[in-house]
Amino acid sequence: MHQLRYFQAIAKTKNYNHAANLLHVSQPALTKAIHKLEAELGVPLFNRIGRSIEISVYGEKFLRFVEESLLLLDRGVKELQSLKDPLQGTIRLAFLQTIGTTILPGILRRFKENYPDIQFDLQQCNSQRALELLENNEVDLCLVTNFSRSFGESNWLPIKKEQLYGYCSINHPLSHETSISIQALRDEPFIGYKDHLLMQKQVLKWCRDAGFTPNVVFQGTEVPTLAGLISANLGVGILPYYSGLEALPIHRFEIADTNCQREVGLAWKEDAALSASAKLFVEFTSSNYE
Repeated sequence: MHQLRYFQAIAKTKNYNHAANLLHVSQPALTKAIHKLEAELGVPLFNRIGRSIEISVYGEKFLRFVEESLLLLDRGVKELQSLKDPLQGTIRLAFLQTIGTTILPGILRRFKENYPDIQFDLQQCNSQRALELLENNEVDLCLVTNFSRSFGESNWLPIKKEQLYGYCSINHPLSHETSISIQALRDEPFIGYKDHLLMQKQVLKWCRDAGFTPNVVFQGTEVPTLAGLISANLGVGILPYYSGLEALPIHRFEIADTNCQREVGLAWKEDAALSASAKLFVEFTSSNYE
């Protein structure tokens, strides 16, 4: 690794003295290391013209791979350090948009009050994307719903059950109702999520269980958009609570005869080794949401 860093420094400075000063090594040691690297590779990495040097065509080609490799190695070192020291790591967390305005802020606030030096790399996305990131080891944890898949005790921490509600415009005939049977929505135009999203699949299941297939007239991917369409009296919908909907001309009601709930929890890859910081976050969340 030292030889690669030496090569990178000389390639950038084009001067052995400057590179040696940056790296805090002697010039002879630097020169010896580069000669050894060139011997191992079998090609000259630099062209020496008098007292000046220029990177060779071989060096130009090699530099790109060296820089990519050093970035990966630096990331690996940081991850190893976080495995050893839970108080200095970074937790990569994917989460749903609606959870980002309800459950997540409180969890992060409590955790940061206790562990201020742990950093977070947050990614907002839908459940399917969160699970893809988890499967590809691009995040450590995801804050999703049990609609996503069946998790086991070894990789699922339930946090909270969230109620989902029916919504209609304040100008809709149902706007004076506080609790409505899902059957009462049979003939209503529906505003829903895109078909590939897990939330939409669950709403369709609830409707089919009640004996009908909803007439979906508009579809979107985010709650604010769907709520905006509902507030324009273009249809009704079943949505999770989302902070800020109160500002719209929209009415919320309970679904009386269907258990419209979702369980929100932390999930992680079953066969993955969690970093010490991620383990600490799971343990902290568990003890604070019992």
